[in-house]
Amino acid sequence: MKLSANLGRRLLYLAAIVLAGPAIFILVHPLGSARDHELLIGGILVAAAAICFVSFGMNRRMYFRPGWILQCAYFMAIYGLIILLLPFIDFEVNETVYAFLALFLAAVQFSAAIQLRALEIKRWWWVLAFGAVNTLFGIYFLKLCSVLNLSEYPSVAVLLIFTGVTVVLEPWVYAKRRE
Repeated sequence: MKLSANLGRRLLYLAAIVLAGPAIFILVHPLGSARDHELLIGGILVAAAAICFVSFGMNRRMYFRPGWILQCAYFMAIYGLIILLLPFIDFEVNETVYAFLALFLAAVQFSAAIQLRALEIKRWWWVLAFGAVNTLFGIYFLKLCSVLNLSEYPSVAVLLIFTGVTVVLEPWVYAKRRE
């Protein structure tokens, strides 16, 4: 049991690296075209979702506690596929797709925070803060990104880095404090 918990945690670290590594690359060295960015971002989301699914399956204790990893993995997989496939059917990927990804992740985290608070887990407020930041990302993508006429890809990279941080911190929310 301990081995699978450690493997699940290591897989979450790997998922965070998969999310943050290419996102940092996007920030430092932007790609040539919008389609290249979309392929990279969609691939990142699908790969990280697959790793999160495996991590959830490896750690049986996760089955019995309220968390956000499985739900976030579903949303990352769905939105990764949407980002990869929309241009092939002649729809443009725009800020709205990223806004709803951030808002759905926020909804999952708010739900988990409420459950964690009810179970008297001390770090429930971390998850609430994650949800609040994701809500701000969603509002930013819906309203400000197009109004400010900014490129959406550096903003999406920051969202992916933040998502990687939340994935890494998931096991820490449940860690017992030494008092």
